[in-house]
Amino acid sequence: MFSLWDNVDPDKRDISVVGMKKLLDQLGISYSTLYRWIQEKDMPHYKVKGSKKLLFNWDKVQEWLENQ
Repeated sequence: MFSLWDNVDPDKRDISVVGMKKLLDQLGISYSTLYRWIQEKDMPHYKVKGSKKLLFNWDKVQEWLENQ
């Protein structure tokens, strides 16, 4: 069975990783805000190899938000 973990570098795997939809729901922000934060403010994220999917380490996102 295919898993998103199959394409994520093992050194970057973390149990607190969330997908974009869950992150948007938890933060209550729009796609455009998220992409702006990624592009302009260097929000921490991982891109799944061979895909357009983005994953986020919830702990790192929280730390990043606290420092903004």
